[in-house]
Amino acid sequence: MENQALISVIIPVYNVEEYLRECVDSILCQTYGNFEIILVDDGSTDSSGQICDEYLEKDERVTVIHQKNGGLSAARNAGLSEANGDYLYFLDSDDYIDEKTLGTLLKIAEKDNSDIVFFDAISFADTDDFTVKQNYIRKNKYQTDCGIDVFGKMTENKEFHSAVPLLFISSKFLRNTNISFIPDIIYEDMVFTYQLFCKAATVSQCSEALYHRRYRKNSIMTSSKSKKHFTSCVEVYTANAEFTKQINQTVVSAANGFVCRCAFNIFNVYEKLDKSDKKICKVDLKKAKKDILGNEAFGDITLKMRCYGKLFWFIYKIFDKTVGRLLKGTK
Repeated sequence: MENQALISVIIPVYNVEEYLRECVDSILCQTYGNFEIILVDDGSTDSSGQICDEYLEKDERVTVIHQKNGGLSAARNAGLSEANGDYLYFLDSDDYIDEKTLGTLLKIAEKDNSDIVFFDAISFADTDDFTVKQNYIRKNKYQTDCGIDVFGKMTENKEFHSAVPLLFISSKFLRNTNISFIPDIIYEDMVFTYQLFCKAATVSQCSEALYHRRYRKNSIMTSSKSKKHFTSCVEVYTANAEFTKQINQTVVSAANGFVCRCAFNIFNVYEKLDKSDKKICKVDLKKAKKDILGNEAFGDITLKMRCYGKLFWFIYKIFDKTVGRLLKGTK
């Protein structure tokens, strides 16, 4: 293994005692063996921390970090600071990967000298009474190219997924970008992945579904929306809007489209809040609307109508479905 690339697998852990062994075992049984596993116990209150220590004793490739609960971003950043690998892979602790995943992704990365290799996932429900809504299988094939061009094509095909566990990343590239996870927010992947693609010189696709993504009740993404969901949406939008001002104007259309998507999320989440949280978040919503309306880069009339209020947005949607589509058909 002396000349083989080292892969750092970073796994944030928080109260996943039911799933953690399946997750870690899926790494330990990889056909490619030159890896290190960094388990970051983010203040678990169940037996997850003890399970991490069990693996520390079992395998010298395992490192364990125990820290106070700081959220997913803080755990990933902590793991990143301890990583020694030539490549980085972030795995969620309630999911698992196929045994050939690391070897397959490394082969592509080294062949193409890739900053990022992205791949697909199979989604499954943890229980029979839970419905899987998100699909992570891309129907299209993407040639190896610079990140922003690949991002633009995927966005056009509605196949861009911001999920970090579907990325295999060059360690040198990531450290040169100085990009890390924004702490104490939800939806942090929408900032990290987007900005990473914008800065990548070479991005490659692995068209295999090597990741198994579990959907379960009461997880971060399936729980009911709270004030933190809303404030996180605002922070994601703000971070990506500021970042987009700095990128090459030749690719700004696709980038602005993604930032519009981030802006729509603000309204979508706000509508799902209960009355008390809506009252608390009303001032921040007003500020967000003002910023969106003042951003001349946004040409999305639907987004602007959404800022003016439900009535304007409703009228515009009716218009677009009738008169707007009729006019398009006459061109």
